Amino acid sequence: LHGAGGLHKSVAHELLASDRRLYMPIVPGHDGTDYLPGIDSMPKLAGLVAEFIKTKLGGKCDLWAHSFGGWLGCWLAALHPEVVDLMVLENPAGFRPSGKGGIPADIKELARQMFAHPEKRIPDDRSREMIRANDRKTRHYHDGKPLDEELVKRLGDITAPTLIAYGLDEEMIPIDGIRLLSDALARHFLIYMYDAKHAIHVDQPERLARLMRDFFDRGEAFIVTRTAAE
Repeated sequence: LHGAGGLHKSVAHELLASDRRLYMPIVPGHDGTDYLPGIDSMPKLAGLVAEFIKTKLGGKCDLWAHSFGGWLGCWLAALHPEVVDLMVLENPAGFRPSGKGGIPADIKELARQMFAHPEKRIPDDRSREMIRANDRKTRHYHDGKPLDEELVKRLGDITAPTLIAYGLDEEMIPIDGIRLLSDALARHFLIYMYDAKHAIHVDQPERLARLMRDFFDRGEAFIVTRTAAE
């Protein structure tokens, strides 16, 4: 599930898709698409994603969700646990106590906070105007609230084993919010990613893809070091 800026593929996507099927749905209203009637909140959007998973994937899947997508992923896992097996949250949004962090209005500052290594980006043919419009259109689902208090109350309902990947140079999502999330989830791992800002999948694609592949292959046992025989 993509972030507020819409779907932008990275080397991490290519690496993960090299040995598994990767679905990348676009949230209605993003990347030139239209909103859908009646889908105007995070819980309703989560219901739409759950319907997509049941219809297109046949039931249950592992989930990788970045930023706004992580916010959506938490709602999905809380309300529709039957469709989420394992979940990876990459710098998830929706958890900004006291309004800290957020998306900068200035485009240059946004780029600075988004990437530690912008040179690793795959060329994107979308216009800058479309990407900025994506950021604004995300508010259709959450009204720009920095902390989703209703979701916080539902975090204890999430049963899917969850891996939280947090960039140590992250500025948009404060560490206080990640700790709030970490304290509420029953089955989770919090991994700090060095030399990475908001888009870990761009800054450290090989490390993130390797981490996710190990987690998706081995579940909660991924934390155990493999032996030579394995």
